Amino acid sequence: MYEEFSVVYDSVMSDIPYGEWFQRLRRELGKHGKTGGHLCELGCGTGEMTGRFCEAGYEVTGIDLSPDMLARAMEKKEEDQEILYLNQDMRDFSLHKPADVVLCICDSVNYLLREEDLLAAFRCVYENLDDDGIFVFDMKTEYCYRVILGDAVRFEDGGDYSVIWENTYDRVEKINEYLVTMFLLREEGGLYERYDECHRQRAYSREEVEDLLFQAGLTLYRCYGEDLERMPGEQEERMYYVAGKDPDGRIALP
Repeated sequence: MYEEFSVVYDSVMSDIPYGEWFQRLRRELGKHGKTGGHLCELGCGTGEMTGRFCEAGYEVTGIDLSPDMLARAMEKKEEDQEILYLNQDMRDFSLHKPADVVLCICDSVNYLLREEDLLAAFRCVYENLDDDGIFVFDMKTEYCYRVILGDAVRFEDGGDYSVIWENTYDRVEKINEYLVTMFLLREEGGLYERYDECHRQRAYSREEVEDLLFQAGLTLYRCYGEDLERMPGEQEERMYYVAGKDPDGRIALP
């Protein structure tokens, strides 16, 4: 997964407002006094967010399961940026020092299809998070999979690549499947090569997430809608969760 797709990932995802997301995340971290320190991003991909937090003065560690995505991140890293990239699984990762912040965005957590996998990831976050650290992650919602994405086909042509997304959502299993067909232009003869990848994600309810956090020793401090400011509504494409080890909670849940 994310092998050949890593070649065109940044182009395909060019409409994602990383800069806006960064500002919102930084504002939320500021509420908890985390304006610096060691930040670990799980599922860091090609390093779009790690680079921004590095420039903001954080000591950054980026973790991803895909060597190909990490290779792209290393290519994009500036010479003066001190970012440690590690090829590890978010269900079983280890850091050289506790993290003041663990971050996981762009629905990376949704790739964990079983509750036991999500619980393993949460437990690993607990082990690597500082006692007063903050864990922030987002998840696509069932509303997004069921209504916004649905059983639809999308097509994108970038000139030197074309991508076809075939989306299906199983409402019983709550599993969303993307069949991604890519045609990548190769220099010799102007021919395109075809590649196919299958991506599967699962929708979790807020209650399921909160229970698994609790089992891992973490407390859900706050749950936000996709703007990372207000309480989540019924028609959210994604939700943000803010958690930590303090059972009393730094910011009381609504």
